[in-house]
Amino acid sequence: MSDKIRGTIAVLVGVFALVQGFILYSAGRVDWHLWTEVVAGILLILVGVWRIKRTPYDPTSELIK
Repeated sequence: MSDKIRGTIAVLVGVFALVQGFILYSAGRVDWHLWTEVVAGILLILVGVWRIKRTPYDPTSELIK
């Protein structure tokens, strides 16, 4: 599986975690579950964007130089 697909999946799961955190917040459950969901969602979105934007290592570029 390529990095772009994994990055897209990570972003989608991160958005889902933020939605779950919002649902917990709306229900009035402001405890460690809420903050775990929010932090996990933000981290997953950041890692997903990093994977999507990253250029893969190309070993043949060293041979061309």
